Amino acid sequence: MAGTTNNQFRLWCHKHANWALPFNTVVLAVTFGGTNSTICHGAGLSTSTLSDLVKEIEYVDAHGNLQRVSDPEELKAASGCFGFLGIVVSITIQMETMTIAEMRPTQVPVVLAIPPPKGYPIPQIIRNQMRQANISEEDIENARLEWIRRCEEDHFHEWFWFPYQKNAWVNTWKRRLKTPEDSTLPQWPQFGLKNIDEMDAHGAFGTAVAKYDWLPPSQQAYAFGLASLASLPNISEGQPSMTAYISEGLHFRGGTQTFPFWGMEWELPVRHLNGKRDYGAIQRAWWDGISAIYSRPEAPCRAALEMRLTGGSDVLLAPQRGNQSTASIEVFTHPITPPDEWRAFRQLVVDRWTSYKDETGAYFNARPHWAKHWWDLEVHGKPIQQHVKEVAYKQAFTEFREVHAQILSRRGTTVAETRRRFDMELMGRLIFE
Repeated sequence: MAGTTNNQFRLWCHKHANWALPFNTVVLAVTFGGTNSTICHGAGLSTSTLSDLVKEIEYVDAHGNLQRVSDPEELKAASGCFGFLGIVVSITIQMETMTIAEMRPTQVPVVLAIPPPKGYPIPQIIRNQMRQANISEEDIENARLEWIRRCEEDHFHEWFWFPYQKNAWVNTWKRRLKTPEDSTLPQWPQFGLKNIDEMDAHGAFGTAVAKYDWLPPSQQAYAFGLASLASLPNISEGQPSMTAYISEGLHFRGGTQTFPFWGMEWELPVRHLNGKRDYGAIQRAWWDGISAIYSRPEAPCRAALEMRLTGGSDVLLAPQRGNQSTASIEVFTHPITPPDEWRAFRQLVVDRWTSYKDETGAYFNARPHWAKHWWDLEVHGKPIQQHVKEVAYKQAFTEFREVHAQILSRRGTTVAETRRRFDMELMGRLIFE
């Protein structure tokens, strides 16, 4: 059913241990209807979006009739359509046989997690940390090669940096086939830490810190980062991997996933040059985020900088559509952050992430995640809603309108009738007007 949550599905996967999804969003308390309507994604360069996995959608139309969409061309619109068909009641998603995640999350100095591109102006505070830790240029180059190896070889990739922390958290892992010996693997989160109470305590502390408005902003961010890193595992050389069903590994968290936040995410195209990914562009985007955080003394980003890598998408309105590879990069803060400071910081970051050009001088088509905080900004001097309508999705909106109208007319209703019943102000205005 469309109302099935990720956590309900996770429990089903663990109980039967035969089937799972190859990727998913990391959060647990969302529904499949919600993550598909807004075209959400997981992590891994071999992955796309959840909407790309959809094989059939059932919905109740504007006349109250149950309808189905299973045609592959129609699904390119229907699987990510923001509710503009009607009330989605069920979604059929392509699963695969259960595989095993061999997880080795680790905490490393931020400059070694995703090293900066050569010549990048590293913030002075991180340069000081490098000197204190005796990190050499050779160490950075070795870390760069290790980072690329992880990107190329591992199935799942995510990186977290909590503002003002010396270390970043790296969670990339391979998967393997399931064997008979894997029949008793534990449920999340009953592995990785000494006990669940310890993990819950760290998560509760992190949530509490987010409410401590009596702390100076930078100290609030620093304390939250300490609590977050304390709740996340750190597997060192010689220690065994954390082995789990892939359905557990995709959602692994240490408790901090429970806190409320504001978040903004952008999907940045990653080119393939001479058959190889342009990893320098990914490094630059990550370090532009770090530099932006350090440039603002009022600490408007008090939670995390996060990045995952994915592939492209065939879904018409997917931000990843048209990309060979995609860097999904995001900033978070706590809701007690002054809204004007948060907006100014988001604009600063967006100015950097949308400034990248190819060798002809053309801007890359960076696009926001639909479900995150984006609609009040500017891109290249234009209101972002105008940019989305006239530049980023101009052709995609045209294609979507054609397929959407075709889906409805074949099933006895119209766009006008459907919008009267199920319209969404922002997306309706952008797509149809």
